[in-house]
Amino acid sequence: MDEVWWRLAEPFPPGEVQWRIEALSKDRRRALVVPYVDARTVLDRLDKVVGPEGWHDSYEVLADQERALKDERGERRERVVEVKCRLTVLGVSKEDVGEGDSLKAAFSDALKRAAVKFGVGRYLYRLEKQWVDYDPEKGRFTPPALPEPEAQGREEGEKPEAYRLIDQLLERLKERGLGKEVARIVTKYGGYGKTPEETRRLYSELRALLKG
Repeated sequence: MDEVWWRLAEPFPPGEVQWRIEALSKDRRRALVVPYVDARTVLDRLDKVVGPEGWHDSYEVLADQERALKDERGERRERVVEVKCRLTVLGVSKEDVGEGDSLKAAFSDALKRAAVKFGVGRYLYRLEKQWVDYDPEKGRFTPPALPEPEAQGREEGEKPEAYRLIDQLLERLKERGLGKEVARIVTKYGGYGKTPEETRRLYSELRALLKG
């Protein structure tokens, strides 16, 4: 499952990450935006990593009601739907609850939240929110640039998830007395590898060595 978890948790290509507004400044010229991916992107990641037959989901509607909200525009009513998603990947099940102003929105939110428990998009929650210029007339803003893939999802000075998984493999291999074989493979890739593809190949070779 280590390799599956790693592949599920990999950062998404920048083109698949979107940004939504969480708050506006008082003059409505600046917007605080946060990154996210839509449910379709999550489904594609699951299909790619474990195949369509390797996972399944089920849902339960917990609530569908209206609630009163008060803001500067006065009191208004808003529909609130809560849905629980049970996501099973390779026989392992995890659940979470999503919320939205429609069934579709709540189902999507529940799926994404459940998938985060398998590592899908979890790194996005660790990226900093950013203030950007906002055009109130057009309702538009310029999305900020994402960090480089190897820096996404970690604090300054912290190793990427892929590197931590490789370190765990190295320890297990050394405990089995395979230090020379490990050194040969790591030397070939110059450490963790110079590109994400090299890092994946390094991990695969170490896994193959572990399995014998």
